[in-house]
Amino acid sequence: MRYKTVSALVAVILAVGSAAIAGGHKKDADPIDAFFNQIPGEFSSDVSLASDYAFRGVSQTGASPAIQGSFGYSLGLQDQFKSPIPINLYTSVWGSNVNFGSTDDSQIEMNLTPGINTEINGISIDFYTIWYIYPDTSGSGNDYVEYAGGLGYDFGFASLGVSYTYSPDYTVNAGEFHYFSASVSVPLPYKFTLDGTVGTGSFERDAGVDFTDWSIALSRDIRGFTLSGKYVANDMNDTDDCGGVGNCDTRGIFSISKSF
Repeated sequence: MRYKTVSALVAVILAVGSAAIAGGHKKDADPIDAFFNQIPGEFSSDVSLASDYAFRGVSQTGASPAIQGSFGYSLGLQDQFKSPIPINLYTSVWGSNVNFGSTDDSQIEMNLTPGINTEINGISIDFYTIWYIYPDTSGSGNDYVEYAGGLGYDFGFASLGVSYTYSPDYTVNAGEFHYFSASVSVPLPYKFTLDGTVGTGSFERDAGVDFTDWSIALSRDIRGFTLSGKYVANDMNDTDDCGGVGNCDTRGIFSISKSF
């Protein structure tokens, strides 16, 4: 059943990618093209294959490969409606296969993310909501929502970002959850990019139950594809915090992705 589910996810992702490519060629060859080309905003999609899917330092696929994809839409209010500042509305859907072990039947994760962002004096400001949905175990308590905000600034030699995320009831009914994170991205010679992240999470219900995770990644675009190698780690104990199945172990993740 899992292989059928993943195969279906692959088919949907590839179909979305093909549709996005077709939608990107705005040729008024006939009235139908002309009609759809009047739709404001921009569509985007991507597909990626990774050796693992880690979220906040923890593997979501049992250290197994993941195929992931997204489809998004954005609308610039300044371009369309002459707003005084560059406000951008956006929404996206993202999906991946998951494997949480024999005690959880979830096989697919979907994220729905609406948001709004702007830039003032070079500082990017972003507010968004993420719904984490596991359609094959709906009602089990796995689904949850997060509200987040972030700031960023590009210094040229490096770009920095900080964000805060809050969930009123984290996955598996874990209660209120807070997560602070910071990121840095540095362009390197020969078109390489070095990215680093660090984040810390805490739960209100269980005082003292918190964790820190971090990662460092090196990536490069080659002939339209993005190749990336990432080192992911955390301070969690695999036996106490992850059921002793190795999901909290330090790991290297390799991925290749394509944007449309």
